[in-house]
Amino acid sequence: MKNYTLAISLGALITLASVAAAYTLNQRSITVKGSDTMLILNQRWAEAYGRVNPNVSVSVTGGGSSIGINALINGVTDICASSRPMRKSEIDRARSRGVVVNEIPVALDGLAICVNESNPIDSLTVDQVRRIYIGQITNWRQVGGPDLPIVVFSRDSNSGTYGFFQQNVLRNQNWGRGVRFMPSTSEEGREVARTPGGIGYGGVAYFKNRPGLKILKIAAKEGDTAYAPTEENVRTRKYPIWRFLYFYTNGRPRGEVAQFIEWVRSKEGQSLVEEVGYYSLNP
Repeated sequence: MKNYTLAISLGALITLASVAAAYTLNQRSITVKGSDTMLILNQRWAEAYGRVNPNVSVSVTGGGSSIGINALINGVTDICASSRPMRKSEIDRARSRGVVVNEIPVALDGLAICVNESNPIDSLTVDQVRRIYIGQITNWRQVGGPDLPIVVFSRDSNSGTYGFFQQNVLRNQNWGRGVRFMPSTSEEGREVARTPGGIGYGGVAYFKNRPGLKILKIAAKEGDTAYAPTEENVRTRKYPIWRFLYFYTNGRPRGEVAQFIEWVRSKEGQSLVEEVGYYSLNP
């Protein structure tokens, strides 16, 4: 009887192992790598898609848009997540490796400028932000604020937000000497929140309703109305520092990757964009 019971137990274990192995073989994976700005959003998409299609595992890692772009060029990710458009030099390098760059907008963002909540300043112009970051404006009294040194925080050079900001706000000028570069937008926000003279920038979702922070209104130029990076102002382009958030693939996506991206751009996927704090592609 004992031998019979043992045989049944061993048989059951072998059956369970076979089922597990078959499930593992049937389960497919998609890799998404890149933007830290999009990290929380990508994680939410991955979790939700796992419930929609449990046979597909979506693996998400950050590190910055440049990291994701290099991963795509080197063929080690299915999808690159980027908070900036790929540069011509990157597209050329990809082409030399046999990679056909395919750009897919997946969300809309207002790049927010934040200060410590104790700062009485409510708005700046794009040019004032530029001059702060290149080191021409170093005290808040120069823009109508208190006599307080400005402590400037930025993302690091792996960040797509860094690249977008340098090109579209700094106009490719050099960063000021005192800029403190942070490895993540979350850390940048934390530093501004604990620094009375601090200023930082990043995806609007990271700064909304964040204790210790105040998001500034921004005017396109002196004399223009300053606008906050709300959904309406970003959609109507009244807020001057707006951008798309992107997925990049090698050629047109196929199979499971195509189905995942189609779902991301669907009504269900885009509803998560709004929940995270960015803005969907469609009103």
